[in-house]
Amino acid sequence: MKSRPNPSFLTGAARPGPARVAAAALLALVVMFTFMPVHGETSDSMPHQPAFDFGLDMSRPSLWTVDTVHLGTRQLQLGYDSKNEAATVTPTWSAADLNSKDPGERNVEHSKLHIYQLIEASDCSQAESSFEIRIPAEYVDEGKLEFVFSLQAGAAGDYLFSGRTFTMADFTGSAGQFKKLTVRASEFEDPSQKLRAIERINFIFHRNGSMVSAPIEIRRFALDLNKEKIVPPAPDAKVENPKSHYQFVYGTQASVDGLMPRISSEDMDIGRQLNEAHTAMLLIPKWKEGEVPAGHSGKVTLVQPLGGVHDFEKFKVQYALNIPAAYFAENKMDIYLFVQAGEAGFGRWSGTERTLSSFANKAGQDVVLTMTEEDFLHHGKKRNQIELVGLQLVRNGSTVTEPITLRSITVTLPEQQPSN
Repeated sequence: MKSRPNPSFLTGAARPGPARVAAAALLALVVMFTFMPVHGETSDSMPHQPAFDFGLDMSRPSLWTVDTVHLGTRQLQLGYDSKNEAATVTPTWSAADLNSKDPGERNVEHSKLHIYQLIEASDCSQAESSFEIRIPAEYVDEGKLEFVFSLQAGAAGDYLFSGRTFTMADFTGSAGQFKKLTVRASEFEDPSQKLRAIERINFIFHRNGSMVSAPIEIRRFALDLNKEKIVPPAPDAKVENPKSHYQFVYGTQASVDGLMPRISSEDMDIGRQLNEAHTAMLLIPKWKEGEVPAGHSGKVTLVQPLGGVHDFEKFKVQYALNIPAAYFAENKMDIYLFVQAGEAGFGRWSGTERTLSSFANKAGQDVVLTMTEEDFLHHGKKRNQIELVGLQLVRNGSTVTEPITLRSITVTLPEQQPSN
């Protein structure tokens, strides 16, 4: 049996002296501590013990992603304050935005700055996050800005979002100074089940009409997963579909009322009425000058409730429409067909685009647009708790307001197998 080879500095005829043994021991310690994996900051008393699972590098602005979805804008500059070792977020908005041609900039009441960094996908259902943030006194005195700290899943977790909101009143005693904030999983405004596959660390600033543009600073972020406390999630309960076929025909006032528009800072109302023959619904966009709220995109979202939870692993939804030729000639509006979960499924939304150019030969004619599970082979979210089907009209600056005819929405699901 061969013996292990000795390190080179111990080989030779002469037995090593005390000085050489001490040097070897010191070198071994240096090597051990140099290559020990560390995931976070360490305490002075125990430098080899990580104090948390993830930190964020605040020194490199390029690590931040600016998210422009859901009214996010690029009205910011990202930098680094080396003296305070902090990332800086400086809004570039001003009172001039009220007259901007860009709807996002003009939307001073509802726009936001949304930045995030990525971490390895992790179960944060027991996590504790801490960081220091400096909000200049100008924001606190103005009292408009809102700050949201959020943990968000990536694609594997359907981008589920959990946030904690702070108002400027929360910084009254620390205006212009760094304030340490700690957010535990139980303190989010959302169920902990949404924290199972977190990949994004979000810092979001809702403008709410603010005109201050002083730099905000963030430093010393730490995320402790508390892995020993994590309880694995229970498996999803199998959903039995109440029915395998639905047909919503919009020929009565009750059926028209059953297709509901969403109205919010992102979605606006649309006119709905029966046609003269009472065979279909007329959708009349409110896109004339003065009808669209300042800075609003004009997007319209219409949802048809199914009356319960359904499994849409396999499905077909058909929309019978007639879109006037004027929309095709203008070629601005886009259409999205979608299915969506309710509260039990955290509102997961899966949509697919239908550009007007994709059925331009049907301008001003009846057409059936079809959506199936094939549309979501490479994108889309979990579809085992669907409660709504819907239609979205994305204005993209359209000024056409001719009535769009919606005759019906038909939903087909697999036939239920009889239980033994």
